[in-house]
Amino acid sequence: MHGAYIDTVMEPSSNLEIEIKLLLGSFPDYLKLVGFLGPLDDEQHHANGYFDTHDRQLARQKRVLRVRAENHRGLVTLKGVGSHAGLAVIREEIEAEIELGLALEVLRGFTDPAKLDVEPIRRLKKEFRGLALVPTLQFRNERRIKRFAIGDYQYVLEIDKTEFADGSVDYELEVEVPRREQIEVVEDRLRKLFESLGIPFEKQSLSKFERALQRA
Repeated sequence: MHGAYIDTVMEPSSNLEIEIKLLLGSFPDYLKLVGFLGPLDDEQHHANGYFDTHDRQLARQKRVLRVRAENHRGLVTLKGVGSHAGLAVIREEIEAEIELGLALEVLRGFTDPAKLDVEPIRRLKKEFRGLALVPTLQFRNERRIKRFAIGDYQYVLEIDKTEFADGSVDYELEVEVPRREQIEVVEDRLRKLFESLGIPFEKQSLSKFERALQRA
């Protein structure tokens, strides 16, 4: 159905992702935060699928390739090895948007992700001759989004509820920080917010992918 994949994608973006992840250890803590923030700016439902080479080369390099279907679009994302700065994790992220229908075809096994003509796949093809990809795992995520002022900057708070294959559910807050020098200010404000709500202030040290592997 999608013979010319290049016609279905938008221009990819490549940059460093700087992200703070905080654990919301219980459903009541999740409700406290959502209730405090008030009316949401957006709500998204994600279907996530992860892929690797047959011999798990990406996993060995601590990299991940994800295809995601969101409300109205799909995303193909290649994430590199992370380094730490305070509570933040910093890593290279190469991402490209594709049609929602195409993303769903990949997740359902009808379309080979290695045939997508997008920058994350092109990058992998430069590294792996005859690139072949196999699915490793899938899970679903609900994301509630709220813009939140810290100083003179509006940050996007992403409050996630993630359901894993074993039936377990995790809750967490994710915040992307545009520049390294903003990390400390954001950490301080979030710490005060959590303290005011009676929520333990704890870093989420594992990615969703790592947690999904543990529970697969």
